[in-house]
Amino acid sequence: MAAMPITRVVLYKHGVGYFEREGTAQGDESISLAFKQAEVSDVLKSLIVLDLDGGHIASVSYDSTKPLEQLLAEVALSIPEKNGLTGLLPQLKGARVRITQAGAETTEGMILGLDRARKRIGDVVLDVAILSLLADDGKIRSFELPDLAGIQILDEAVRTDLDYYLKTQLSAKKKDARTFSIFARGDGKRRIRLAYNVAAPVWKATYRLILGEPGQPPRIQGWAVVDNTQDEDWENISLSLVSGLPVSFIHDLYTPRYIRRPTVEVEETTGVLPPEVEEGMVMAGRMLREPLAEYGAEPRLRKFRGAAFGAIAESRDDLSLGAAVPPPISSAPAQVRERKLGDLFAYEIEHPVTIRRNQAALVPIVLREFKGRPVLLYNKQTRAENPLRCVEFENSTGLTLEGGPVTVLEGGNYVGEAMLETLKPDETRLVPFAVELGVKVLDNVASQDEHVSRVVIQNGSLQTRHGQVKATTYAFDNKGDAPGVVYLEHPREAADWKLVEPATAHEITESFWRFRFDLAPRGLTQFRVRTQRLLSQRYVLADTPARQLELWIDQHYLDEPTAGVIRQAIALRQLLSEAEEKVRRLEAERKTIHTEQARIRENIKSLGERASEKELRERFVRTFTTQEDRLEAIDEQIAACNLESDKLRQQVADLLSRLNYEADLQGSAPALPSPRRKKRGGEEGERP
Repeated sequence: MAAMPITRVVLYKHGVGYFEREGTAQGDESISLAFKQAEVSDVLKSLIVLDLDGGHIASVSYDSTKPLEQLLAEVALSIPEKNGLTGLLPQLKGARVRITQAGAETTEGMILGLDRARKRIGDVVLDVAILSLLADDGKIRSFELPDLAGIQILDEAVRTDLDYYLKTQLSAKKKDARTFSIFARGDGKRRIRLAYNVAAPVWKATYRLILGEPGQPPRIQGWAVVDNTQDEDWENISLSLVSGLPVSFIHDLYTPRYIRRPTVEVEETTGVLPPEVEEGMVMAGRMLREPLAEYGAEPRLRKFRGAAFGAIAESRDDLSLGAAVPPPISSAPAQVRERKLGDLFAYEIEHPVTIRRNQAALVPIVLREFKGRPVLLYNKQTRAENPLRCVEFENSTGLTLEGGPVTVLEGGNYVGEAMLETLKPDETRLVPFAVELGVKVLDNVASQDEHVSRVVIQNGSLQTRHGQVKATTYAFDNKGDAPGVVYLEHPREAADWKLVEPATAHEITESFWRFRFDLAPRGLTQFRVRTQRLLSQRYVLADTPARQLELWIDQHYLDEPTAGVIRQAIALRQLLSEAEEKVRRLEAERKTIHTEQARIRENIKSLGERASEKELRERFVRTFTTQEDRLEAIDEQIAACNLESDKLRQQVADLLSRLNYEADLQGSAPALPSPRRKKRGGEEGERP
C-alpha cells in the first residue's frame, strides 16, 4: 500500500483548507486514506487524483454510511469479546478446515461442533474444550483444543465472511473514521498526486508595530497563527495562507439519496367460468348460410414489420469508432501563469513548515518598513475627555494585510494595542492604541432656528422655508511641549444636514465628518464645526385658522394684493362659519322636537275614553300638529343654509386656488413653530 504524506497546505479565511498529497505506486496498487465522517462530503465534492507517469485511476471506493450493527448483520458470524475462538468455532459448523496437531500431523474435514469435557490432571480437574471433526475418511475424530497448533479454514466463503467481519470491526474502532481506497492501475513505479478541500480552522493574523527606534524607520512584523487539528503531522509542507473570502458551502454527497418511484400494478383479468348453454330447437326455414371454418385451420396473422428494428440492428453492426481513442492520460502537462484572483491575496511561505498533529504554530508572514506618523484622534462617542494616540498607517509594504490584533512598541517599550482592519496596498488607516491624557477636550454645542427665508403659495397651500443651524466648538488643551496633528470626527446626522464651516472635510466616513488640523504646544486650540439644514412647513389655506392667516399678514409674509385676497377669504369663511352655526342650532332644535314628540306618543297611548282624557288627547294632537309644522320649516331653513354654505365654501376654494405667490423674505420674518394640527387630506408640516 502506497504512502501519501501531505506535501502542500493552503488555508483560507472562510473555514476551508486545501490539502495536497503526493507519493509513489508500484504497478497495480491501492492507496488508503482515512477521513472523519464530517469531512467525507467535502472530499467527494473536491477530490482530484492524478497519475503523473502514464497510469490511470480505476476507481475510488469509501466506507458505507450504515452503522456497525447493520454492516455486521450481513455476515452470519459473531465473535464475542471474551473466549473468541471457542465462541467462533461453533458458528463454523459444517465448514471444511485443516487441523494441525502439535506433532505437525494434519487432518482435514468438516467441523461438527465444540464440546466441553472435564479432565483430571493430578489433583486438579479442568474444563477442556473438545473440537469434533468429520474427517474426509468418514471417521469422527475429537481433538482437545489446547493441543492443536493451528486451524486453517478451507471454505472460501467462510474465510471471506470472517475477513470482512474482522476488517469492519477494526474500522469501527477508529470512531467516525471513513476509509477511502484509491485503486491505481499501471506499470512500474509512478507518481500519484491527489488533492481535496476539507473544513479547517481559519488562520489568524497578528502584528507588531515597531516605532521610535533610533535611526530606524517604523516597521511592521506580522505572524500567522496556524492550527493543525488533523490526525497526522505536517512534515516539511509547502504552506500558503490566502486572504479573501471565496464562496464555499456544505453539500451532502455522502448520504445515499433515493427517489420515490411510482408503483405500477399489473392489470389482472379474472378467470372465466364455464358458461351454461341452454338447450335450443331448430326453426323451420332458418338455415345457416355461411359455412363454418374447419376446426384446426390456421388463423390469419398480421405480419409484424420489424424494419425499424432491422435498421437499428444494421446500424449497430456498422457502428465504427474510427481511429482508436487513446486512454485519458492524467499526467499531461498544464501551462501555468501568475495572475491576480480577484480580491484574494496569498502569503506563500518560502521555507518548508512542520506542525505536529493537534498543535499550532506561529508562522512569519511580513517584516517590512511602512510610512506612518503619530497623530491624535478625537471622537466624543469613544471618549469625551481625551483624544486617542494613533499611528497614521500607510500600507507601503506592497502586501495585503489581513485584519488582526496589533501590539505597538515604541522605543523598545510596550505602549498599547489596537485592531487592524484588512488593508490593501497603499491604503491609509488610523490605528488607535492608547489614550492621550496630556490633552483635554471640551465641546460647546449651540443650536438655533433661522428666520423664514421664503414663502410660496400655490394650489391652495402655503409653504415656508427656514434654516436650522447647529454649531459646535471644540477646545483642545495641550499640556505637552510638542505640537501635534489632530483628526477630529464630528457626527454626521440626517442626510439633510449640510456642512457649512469648514467648507469641506478632510475625509467622510459612514457616520462622521473627519477634520484634520494642527495642535499647538502648551496652549488651547479651538476648532469650530457648523452645520445647517433647511426645513419646510406646508399649510392648507382652506383649513388654516383665521388667526394664523392674520398673523402671516401682520408679519409681512405676504404682499398687499395677496393679503387682500386672504382677507376676502377670511370674510367669506366668517359667513360660512355663521351659516354652519345656524345649521347646528336648527338641528339641535329638531332633535328636541323629536324627543318631545316621542314623549307625546307615549302619553297618548296611555289615555282612555273618559271625557277628561279625550280633552287631553285633543290638546296633545294640537301640540303635535304645531311641532310638525315647525319641523317642516326647520328642514327648509337647513336646506337653504347648506346651499349657502356650499356656495361660500366653493367661493373660498376658487379664491385660494387661483392665488399664486412667491417671495424671498431676506430673514425679516421669524421662524414658525412646526404645525401640530392635522390638515385636510392628512397633510402635515413636512421637511424637504
